[in-house]
Amino acid sequence: MTKAFPTPRHAVDYIMDTFPIVKRKDEAAYGEYRTKRVILEIYDELQQAMATGKPYQTRLDPPPADPRCCHPAK
Repeated sequence: MTKAFPTPRHAVDYIMDTFPIVKRKDEAAYGEYRTKRVILEIYDELQQAMATGKPYQTRLDPPPADPRCCHPAK
């Protein structure tokens, strides 16, 4: 990596700080920058899954590629 970003997680942390409107709205609504916290938690969970070989379980509901998210057939 680089001196500014010793790990990819540091880069994600920095990138999240480039969204001041999201940060301001999160802090007003939740008292914290919740979006950044959740993204970093998910990043850590994905890293853990890769390190252990244990499958990652998404928090999304519905999950990605769920048929309920498809456009109706024409």
